[in-house]
Parts: sequence; structure tokens; C-alpha cells
Amino acid sequence: MSTPTPAADACIPSTLATVVRCLATTLRQHYGIDPLPVLQRVGIDPQIMHAPDARLPITSLSPLWLACVEVTGDANFGIRAVRYHHSANLYGMDLALYACATLGEAVQRHVQLVNLVSTVGQPSLMQDGAGDWRMEFRVNGAYMPTSFARDFYWHFHVRMFERLAGKPAATFLRRIDLARVGPADRQAWDALEVPIHFGQPLSAMVFHGGAWNLPLPGANPRLLAQVERPILQYLAQHGMPLPLSALRARLAEQLTVRASLDELAGTLGIAREQLDATLSQHGLSFAQLLDQTREAQALLLLRDPQWAMQQIAERIGFGSASSLIRAFRRWQGMTPLAFRKLHLKTQG
Repeated sequence: MSTPTPAADACIPSTLATVVRCLATTLRQHYGIDPLPVLQRVGIDPQIMHAPDARLPITSLSPLWLACVEVTGDANFGIRAVRYHHSANLYGMDLALYACATLGEAVQRHVQLVNLVSTVGQPSLMQDGAGDWRMEFRVNGAYMPTSFARDFYWHFHVRMFERLAGKPAATFLRRIDLARVGPADRQAWDALEVPIHFGQPLSAMVFHGGAWNLPLPGANPRLLAQVERPILQYLAQHGMPLPLSALRARLAEQLTVRASLDELAGTLGIAREQLDATLSQHGLSFAQLLDQTREAQALLLLRDPQWAMQQIAERIGFGSASSLIRAFRRWQGMTPLAFRKLHLKTQG
């Protein structure tokens, strides 16, 4: 039986082993097939389904996907499995996305946290000339996942963002580009009610630019801070870079006191060395992170005319309004007051 061996498989893309639970549940509940013989046939220990931190290399999971399709005779097995993949299988990441304020924030956080669940591929975000946002997907390494696993990936993401937004995908997705060839039976894809373009150079979900700031019904900053903490600890323990947005959010809470690397590491519940390592992975020093966080908070507070300059200065850790003005000239090439007037003019 295969068991996860992180050291030996460190260079091979891997996925949380909880996906095995999803495939086993699909076999049992959707097709009435006992999954244990299927798991044993491909050399996967069924006990791994109950190990939340265990990972399996894609080289072990691909034979399982193929075996599931073989025993069910269903080329759409990957699509069927989506309904059996629950948030409990995602190490809390689904809940972290649900608590985000906007759809755009959730998509950005997903891109930053995805390696928590799988290192098979890496999505990236970019905005095109029309103002739409493309979440592109590139496979890491030379080993390609099965087409059934890739079908699962895209259908899962559409349904996940529908749950987060509380709206059908057509309200926020422009289209989906897929590198795979078009299937003989498009019924399952047409059910998404989003234009699908097959045979594209790169797979991507294209979000309407106008939907990027769509408020999410589950927005809850306090809950987000709670559920994200163990996620960040997991990433740090496994040597994966922590998302800068999460670091800035925690650091923003410390600006009124003496912010430091040690204080931030303590808030995150990770070792100072782990935080230092993740900053190095991003090519940043703590001083640069602090400066970026102050700038982001200043821009946010200046949009509200009720905040006086001295109050903003104190809120972001400066002793005087003059210190804020000097820093803001360096950040934006203008005074804070000029920025506020410009913002209010554009809003009016």
C-alpha cells in the first residue's frame, strides 16, 4: 500500500489525500460501487482518507482517477465527483474564501492559498485590456493530470465561486477557456451556462471586470482572521510562501503599537524564522512589508473624509501628520490632502 512520503516525493506535484475520500464517496453514493477494492487495486491505503494532513503524489492519484472511470464506465466521472467534494476536504480554505468581502478578494486569496490543497498546478491572475480578470492555470512539472481530474478542477471552481457569490456563474464569468479538446457530449459543460471555448492555448476562467467588487454574503473579517491562522501555519510549516495580503492584514492590526517581525510572527502563531523565510521568498524585508502596509492603510483611510490627518498618522504608526505627508509624497507623489480631494472628486 502507498503511504505519503514527503521527503521522497518533494519534487513531484502532490494533492491533499482528502481527494481520495471524495472519489471513494462518489463511487459509493453515486454509483453504488464499493471503493475499497478500487483503492487497493491502485495501491492506496484506505486509511489515508482519514488523515487530514496527508498528501499523495499525482503519480498515485492519476491511476485512481483512471480506475474510477473504468469501473463506472462514465467519462464524466470527474464532473460527477464535484458534488461530493465538501469544504471539510479543503483544510478550511473554502471557509476562508467564504468570509472574504468581495468576489475579487476571494479569487485573489484562492490563487495565493491554492498550494495548500495541491501543488499540481499554479493559477495566476491578470487583467486584460477590457478590464476582465483571467485566472489562468499552468501545470507544474512535466506530469500531466488526467483529463478527468482536470474536468473536476474546472467544474469544482465554477460551483465554488457560485456558492461564494450566491449567484449563478453567468453573472460573474465572461467565459471559460480550456486547453482540452471538446468532448463528444457537451451536456455537462452546457449545464454551467457559461460560454466554454475548447482547444485554447491555456486554460482560464475569465471574470467580468464589473463583478470583481461584487460583495459576498458571507463577508466576515473576524471569521477570516480565525480560519486563516491555521492555514498560514500549515503553509509556513511546509515551507510554502504565505500570501502577502494575509501578512499585511495582520500587520495592519499592529500599526498603532510598535510593529515588529517578532510581534507579527507571534500573531500568526509561527516561528520568527518561518516568517523571515517567507518574506525572503517574496523578496521583501520586514521594513518593506511595514511600509507597504502603512501605504495601503493610508489610502483606505483617506477615502473617508471623517478621518483627520493626525488621526490617520496615528492609526498607521506615525507620530505626526508631517511624517504622514512626507511618507505619502514618497508613496504616491502627492500630498494626502491632494489624494483625498482627487478621490472625492472622482466619487462625486
